[in-house]
Amino acid sequence: MCLIKKTFTFIVTTSILVISLACQQKQIDPAENPKGLVEQMVAAIGGIDKLHSLKDVEYTYTYQDLTTNQKDVSIERYIFEGELSWAKFETREKVVLPQMPGEMFQGYNGSESWMTIDGKLVEGDPQMAKFCDFLRKTNYYWFTMMFKLLDPGLNYEYNGTKNVNGIDYNLVKIAFGEGIGDAQDTYVLYINPETKLVDQFLFTVMDFGAAEPRLMKVEYEEVQGVKLPARRKYVRANWQGEPQNDEWTAEISTNIKFNNGFDRSMFEKPTI
Repeated sequence: MCLIKKTFTFIVTTSILVISLACQQKQIDPAENPKGLVEQMVAAIGGIDKLHSLKDVEYTYTYQDLTTNQKDVSIERYIFEGELSWAKFETREKVVLPQMPGEMFQGYNGSESWMTIDGKLVEGDPQMAKFCDFLRKTNYYWFTMMFKLLDPGLNYEYNGTKNVNGIDYNLVKIAFGEGIGDAQDTYVLYINPETKLVDQFLFTVMDFGAAEPRLMKVEYEEVQGVKLPARRKYVRANWQGEPQNDEWTAEISTNIKFNNGFDRSMFEKPTI
């Protein structure tokens, strides 16, 4: 009798598990529900709730021109609640104002961005202010982008499939609704049907008038239960996903550490 009960319990438990897995893996009609493919992707990388449970992050970010080998290197710190962003720059050879030597810090406190060089606030120049604000928000966005692709105000469109290196990727076009974000960019995600991950995507940079796309290729690193787009590289491309030259730029995140206990005051504009 005891054996029969155990066998019955095992069968019921196994059946529930099989049904549960089947529900999790149910097929999505992408033409009817392109957002469903993005939902699967976000679940596959750990989910936004898991990321936010890790509170904050510090990592080393290297932005490198692979043609000239010029690079910018920063120590980046973010608090996920409020999307606060801070950086200390250790190397500035490429785009982060190499013509202005000195020790540079940047921050974004949730409402305004700031920058100091050798302890002095850089103020009074609208172009500098825009550049600083762009960099603080963009660096944060690239690190968390895959988790944020379910944010409110995004529009999803299925663009069919495209074979790249033997994989038939599902293409999902994402557009930002009016008033969503600082600029209304367009993305085309190449979602791997097996892993559910975005292996590459096309993107615009409308904040700087770049309506022609870039192609970004992505490799992931798993840290504390979340998959992060830690190794990326991009190049100018067309909307068919074809590179237009061989001038790649790499964006590499290393030494990723969560739950550092950063105080929010670190992100406030210095009173100097």
